[in-house]
Amino acid sequence: MNLNDFDRDTTEEYILLAEENSQILGFASLYLPENFIHNLFVHPNFSGKGVGTQLVNHAIEKMGKPVRLKCVSENHKALGFYEKSGWKKVVEEGKPGEKYWVLVYE
Repeated sequence: MNLNDFDRDTTEEYILLAEENSQILGFASLYLPENFIHNLFVHPNFSGKGVGTQLVNHAIEKMGKPVRLKCVSENHKALGFYEKSGWKKVVEEGKPGEKYWVLVYE
């Protein structure tokens, strides 16, 4: 994703930024009208250090429950992260090779 893609893909979204010592650790983009986490990204160097948890917790705090998101079905690490954090799988959607789970946190 380049900066132009980011600007286009996050139009009208609220951005949460995780940073430390002026270094970006990760971000989340939220579509507030639907309580939807559109993007959640943690820099690989900071994976497993609580950055994703902090971003998700701040997103829930900002939007209130219930909150929804989509996660690529093949991303087993992310699905495990969400399920351990109390998210529930609702439905798997998409065509073969592009499937994703809709998850909800209530």
